[in-house]
Amino acid sequence: MTGHTSGLERDLRLVRRRAWLFIPFFVLGIVVAVAFGSLAGKSNSVATIQLETVVHQVFSGGDRGFRIFEAAAMTKSKPFQDKVIAATGDPKFDYARYTISLAAISVGDGVASGTLTVSVRDDEKATATTLLEAFVDVFTREYTEPDGLFRTRFLASRSEVAAEAEKHYQAGYAKVKALAQAKNITAPLDQIALHRRDGGLVQELNRSEADLLAQLAEVQGASKAVGASGVSADVAAAVASSVLKSTVTAGNAPDTLAAKEQALQGAIAALRQQRAAFSDGSFDPEFLAALDSVRGLDQLKEDAHGRLVDAQAAVGSAQSSAATSYSASGGLAGSTSGRAAVVLAVTIVFGLIAIYTLEWLSQIRRGAQD
Repeated sequence: MTGHTSGLERDLRLVRRRAWLFIPFFVLGIVVAVAFGSLAGKSNSVATIQLETVVHQVFSGGDRGFRIFEAAAMTKSKPFQDKVIAATGDPKFDYARYTISLAAISVGDGVASGTLTVSVRDDEKATATTLLEAFVDVFTREYTEPDGLFRTRFLASRSEVAAEAEKHYQAGYAKVKALAQAKNITAPLDQIALHRRDGGLVQELNRSEADLLAQLAEVQGASKAVGASGVSADVAAAVASSVLKSTVTAGNAPDTLAAKEQALQGAIAALRQQRAAFSDGSFDPEFLAALDSVRGLDQLKEDAHGRLVDAQAAVGSAQSSAATSYSASGGLAGSTSGRAAVVLAVTIVFGLIAIYTLEWLSQIRRGAQD
């Protein structure tokens, strides 16, 4: 080297001349990168999803089964898992790699909110991030969209309950019908099985009897008034016409009212006889037990269908939101870029140390020889 050579130029020439010393440390760097990557662990990507569902039109309890807990349960269903696996692009992806937890914040009629935390680990940070985004994208859509699994699963469960209740009712009704035929019971089953519901035959008979009793009381009152002393034939006819809602001629009022009273009493007696044939007291214990079972099943069926309608109203008026934030930790040395950085650092640092150490020793040896 000439006396005019700069220190930087001398260093560069020295490095080029002894560049072969980098080779063993490059190999060492690879070994260190692999070992350090194993110790550093995998990359962990985490998504925190703030969930909220508000139902603007809901009957009391009509949104039960349509709350935050069901959103978390949705992630365990096979249809949801299949959608996530498809989104990852790997048909053999193990869905169990996701760690999912829910923290409920507020749960009540018409509103439910909470925080869903999802994480996934992988050797490559980029892969972990991609897998997590696949999950979040699928979940956000299925939770917020009108045709998403969050809503369709809720309606499907209510529909299944209603269908099952209908099935049990039909089976019970068929049993009662067969029993009625075996016991020669002629009462209309479709009515006596529903006699506790408004509009049933027995209730209609009760209403009819009440109307007849009211008419009978009016007729009896009119008969007493007409039969009182001092009442003229014209007045009696007017009273009878008012009560019977038809024209009654003078002199015929007492007989007309008496005939009406007799007709009403006969109608009431016939109604009572008919109602007695349809009443529970006319049936034997075996048939009555089967009949009561059908009545209970009918009530369950009506309730189930009512809840289904409430669920449809709740879903139609519901709004859901999902706000997501991401974070990641660990696994830097386990990534390709991390391993490359470790190899480069070991190669350069230890290679330069070896070059300058060898040069220093060479200078000492030359000085000793001189």
